[in-house]
Amino acid sequence: MQEPAAPHPNSEFVEGARDWLPQATFKEAVAFYEEFCADGADDWTVAEIGKIDRFFLLTHLLRRTDAAAPWIYERCREVEAAPDGYLDLWSREHYKSTIITYAGAIQEILRDPEITIGIFSHTRPIAKGFLRQIKMEFEGNDTLKQLYPGALWQSPRKEASKWSEDDGICVKRKGNPKESTVEAWGLVDGQPTGKHFKLLIYDDVVTLESITSPEMIAKVTNAWALSLNLGAAE
Repeated sequence: MQEPAAPHPNSEFVEGARDWLPQATFKEAVAFYEEFCADGADDWTVAEIGKIDRFFLLTHLLRRTDAAAPWIYERCREVEAAPDGYLDLWSREHYKSTIITYAGAIQEILRDPEITIGIFSHTRPIAKGFLRQIKMEFEGNDTLKQLYPGALWQSPRKEASKWSEDDGICVKRKGNPKESTVEAWGLVDGQPTGKHFKLLIYDDVVTLESITSPEMIAKVTNAWALSLNLGAAE
């Protein structure tokens, strides 16, 4: 029988960060990141912090320094604490898609490469825009590839079984479900049939054109209700 792998020397540090960071203020977290990075943390530790801290993942590993602000930090903590079953009504240009659809989907994949995610927008071209952003990050972010070699391809266009906006993208995974790791679909035009995703993300499902009449509002509402059947059983 194979002996279980010994825990990483920094396992206790990561567990402590997992408990402390959700309660930390913006200033405390920034000070932690600065000290943590200045100490020359090893790749395993940096990767684990990225899995448990969406703000660190977004601002450091995904290179979104524009998101380094207290309000965005607080929204990251809010979404981490209760990620599912909410309608997030924030003002435009307040990083809803960046925190939830972009960084959120990436974090879920890094935590569990076996996950399947369906991104749904009012029309499929809108949803493809969100998929495109994730796809390009996995193609061009060498730091991310280095930190998560068990999930990400070095040359995804050559190595991945599926890697397109039409068919979705597949990261490294042991299973072979018919669903790609991430797929993009529209609510009112061309919902898929026979697909079941472990995670459904809805972004820009309502547009100005879709609320011009009670009939249009009902159409979008019914399409959303129908799309719930595309979730996995659990």
